[in-house]
Formats: sequence, C-alpha cells, structure tokens
Amino acid sequence: MRSKLLSLLVAPLLLSGGLVLASATSSSAQTAASLDASHSRVSTSTASEVSFETALNQMRSQSGLGGLRADRHLMLAAQAYAEDMARHGYHSHYGRDGSTVVDRARAAGCAGRGYFAENIAWGQKTAQATFAGWSASPGHRANMLGRNYGVYGLGWSGGMWVLIFADAC
Repeated sequence: MRSKLLSLLVAPLLLSGGLVLASATSSSAQTAASLDASHSRVSTSTASEVSFETALNQMRSQSGLGGLRADRHLMLAAQAYAEDMARHGYHSHYGRDGSTVVDRARAAGCAGRGYFAENIAWGQKTAQATFAGWSASPGHRANMLGRNYGVYGLGWSGGMWVLIFADAC
C-alpha cells in the first residue's frame, strides 16, 4: 500500500538515474553540515512522519533486507556534492572535476570495501517527494534495496538531493 501511495506522488518529479560503482580513487569533498531537520523527514502515511532513515529501512525490511545506518563520512560527501551542484548549476553523477561517487566518498574519509552507489535528484522541495521519486524509479529503487550496502549519507542543497550508499566506511 505504501509503495502505491509513493508511486502516486512521483509524477511531477525530475530525476536522474542511479549510479553504481565498485572501484576507488580520490578527490576533494567539502566539510558540510547535515540536512536541515525540515528536509530529513519523510511522510509515509497521511497521519505520520518518520525520518528518512526509518522510511528507507522500512522499505528494505519489506523486501527482506537488513537496515542501513547513516554514516558521517557519507553524509559529508553527499552534502558537499549537493552544495557543489546547486552552487554551480549542474546535475550529474560526475563532478566538475570528473570525480565519481567513489572519489567523493573516499575523500570524505569513507574507506569502504568496494561497493558504492549514488542517487541524485533535483527540484524536489521535501525529503518526502525525493524519497517517493527514488522509490518509484527502478534504478534508484535498486540502489536503495542493494544487498551490498550497510551505510548511507543524504545531502540536500538548493533543490539538489544526493544519496550515497557504501558497504561500510
């Protein structure tokens, strides 16, 4: 039922396909604050709001998967990348310097063991709308339900959303 509700919310969203990478290099990432509390809540029913992590882990649990936990390194990488895209007006899985999600995660201090993925979106005003869009998109949903991931980081700035997954940090 929740997935049907989430699917109905997605029609006006502008989304970019999820990217999965499993190799490593390095790049620079800025230190950034975590999401503003008003953007880290996701409504999963008309009567209640839950955190993005709770909504993500409920989705994973319904698919027979273990939960993910927020990681400070990935939060910093996601936030810095969302800010860079918003500041410079672009939307891509490749940074202006050619960096990838692996580069950004490593630069923020996430060693990982080799499994990384990234969802990006732009134009959504709330975490609820972004979560709904990613949930309804096959590529983004596959990342959210990835069996090899144990941690995530979520960033938002100026309508740019970044969600990074890794096996560990």
